Amino acid sequence: MAREEPVVTVKQGQLCGAVDENVYGGKFLAFRGVPFAKPPIGPLRFKDPQPVEPWIGIRDAKEFGSSCGQFDLFSNQVIGSDDCLYLNVYTPTIDVSSKHAVMVWIHGGGFVCGSSDSTIYGPDYILRKDVVLVTINYRVGVFGFLNLETEEAPGNQGLKDQVMALKWVQENISSFGGDPNNVTIFGESAGGASVHYLCISPMSQGLFQKAIAQSGVSTNPWAIITKDVKKNAEQLAAALGKETTDPQELVEFLRTIEPAKIAEMHQKLLVKTGSYVMIGLFRPTVDSKSSNPFLPQHPSILAKAGVKVPLLLGNTDNEGSLFVSSFVCADVKKAMESLNTNFEKIVHPEMDGMMKMDEITLEEIKRLYFGKKTIDFDSRVDYASYFSDMMFLRGIYDTVELQAEKNVPTYFYRFTYDPEISLTKQRFNIECKGATHSEELVYLFYPYVMKLMGLSPPEPGTKDYNVMEYLTQMWTDFAKTGNPTPMTTNLISTLWKPIEKGDTVNYLNIGEKLRMESTKLEEHTCYWRFMKNKL
Repeated sequence: MAREEPVVTVKQGQLCGAVDENVYGGKFLAFRGVPFAKPPIGPLRFKDPQPVEPWIGIRDAKEFGSSCGQFDLFSNQVIGSDDCLYLNVYTPTIDVSSKHAVMVWIHGGGFVCGSSDSTIYGPDYILRKDVVLVTINYRVGVFGFLNLETEEAPGNQGLKDQVMALKWVQENISSFGGDPNNVTIFGESAGGASVHYLCISPMSQGLFQKAIAQSGVSTNPWAIITKDVKKNAEQLAAALGKETTDPQELVEFLRTIEPAKIAEMHQKLLVKTGSYVMIGLFRPTVDSKSSNPFLPQHPSILAKAGVKVPLLLGNTDNEGSLFVSSFVCADVKKAMESLNTNFEKIVHPEMDGMMKMDEITLEEIKRLYFGKKTIDFDSRVDYASYFSDMMFLRGIYDTVELQAEKNVPTYFYRFTYDPEISLTKQRFNIECKGATHSEELVYLFYPYVMKLMGLSPPEPGTKDYNVMEYLTQMWTDFAKTGNPTPMTTNLISTLWKPIEKGDTVNYLNIGEKLRMESTKLEEHTCYWRFMKNKL
């Protein structure tokens, strides 16, 4: 073993990591593929995570662990496996007395895909700000969210995986120079919704001190299933060759099928629905019948108590533009034209409650966004606006409104930076203007996929570099102190004010420059009950 290779001792045994070079110079220590729970294989598939067993000797921690079994839309093939409960720790030092702030990243992917590896989430940018970064895997799709209301498949396994990872952090992060009493959870999209879930679940209280939810909260319609929670499991089993409604038979049968076959069939059934708003068939559910519930009540009920730790949350300028791209929909023109007679395809089934509360009809929603004109390819900007409102903004704004009533520091942002050349838009074939869903990620993380594409990280002095610098500075300052702008600097000349109780809401406009602005939430189209009067 080379002398310079770092070795740490955790509760379960010893780990040997690697010394890595930062893309901007300097070094950091990386411990990859660290198990935080027992592999959920065989009889443990679909069950709550179990504590990881100790090992003898020094375990190699230089390579990433497998991601959960899933259908990868980029390669159109199935990747990953059951054995996926691993995390990665990146740190500037393993001096146990250093007590660095800890940031735990929860990846997005609609609860059906995603990974904690460095393909998208490279640590280089954030580690320059002197924090410890942890990125975690969790079970997705049917593996993480099968709820048959039995102890064999109680639901929310993927969210309980996240709790298990946070418990591992509490037990072990001091060995990596981290402070277990200063942990910030952060995530985007399904990762943002996961952060909000962890904030309101009774299971995860006390495991972190601050939270950042980017473009996702638990009350977004794609983040919860309340109807026929067993139905999709029955359809999946039938498609794989087993017709049954018996929960025990379902679990036993699905445990015999290879992860790749399950993930592939899940994707086929998803496409078969013909819906433009269904991201996955298995997502978080109320699991009140579990002996160890993560979500004993609907998130809209639990969320009313508010997030009790300092919270930073927000959205991008044009979340919906991703979902009117050829990446998501092979034939955008044909899909848009079909909405004239099949508008219900873009109304999420979990929106029923909100439509009733706002006393608005499907036809009124259609007129609100598209007027009386025929929906066609030229309507995709209107469609993106509608999708942003329905799937993201309403839930996020409702959360902001709730937090304004609480005595907890809450910082709200709108990410508007729309570069001339956007790696995100190139990757997803997005044509619409405005910062799209996940646009901010390439300024928080160094995506190692850039190396494969022959692209360099932002050059100092460029607009992209400045955005990367102040975004990582604000996020890490929030993690360290609970305030994203504890002081003004040459880089950050604007103090980010938290939201306050009242008619208007403060938010930080994160564009080429930073600007504090304010808005009245009820003036936004996503509040349909106020917009009806304009029809």
